[in-house]
Amino acid sequence: MSCAGPDRAGDSLMRIAAGVVVPGVAVAAHGLGAGAVPGTTGMVLAAAVGVLAALLLGDRRRRSAIVSVARAAGVLTGAQIAAHTAMTMGQAHAGAHDHHDAVLPMLLTHIVAIPLSAVLIVVAAGLLATLTTAIGKLTAPPVIAAPAPAPVFWVAPTPGLTAVIRGIGVRGPPA
Repeated sequence: MSCAGPDRAGDSLMRIAAGVVVPGVAVAAHGLGAGAVPGTTGMVLAAAVGVLAALLLGDRRRRSAIVSVARAAGVLTGAQIAAHTAMTMGQAHAGAHDHHDAVLPMLLTHIVAIPLSAVLIVVAAGLLATLTTAIGKLTAPPVIAAPAPAPVFWVAPTPGLTAVIRGIGVRGPPA
């Protein structure tokens, strides 16, 4: 397994988690605050914001955990603001008094969910990268060295050279 494998797995997890968390938290916060299910347009736009957040996250190589969490929190904060705006687009609000009462629970949900989501996403990506590396090392095929050639201690004499030096065969004197 190459070095890029674990980083790719962690990056993929961060991107998928952001794509799911952003619209999920936006719908949950909007539901807690407004007490109503957002319209289809708002949900589609929130999902699009989640996809955009997923594209912005990832590439966690050469970053410390603190920087990764801060970056993820920044992306998630911006995405939550955009998703909240998208949720309000497709829905007719009730009276101003009802909307004002709904702001505090919605804001509290976002304040708790954004840093918690950022930490969980970065930790899960790090764990997945570590797990992928460990599994890669456990399942890597063992390296088998080729056997060394046997040493040569004796070489047969070359027949052509001895024939020239000693002659061919045994010949006695003429009878």
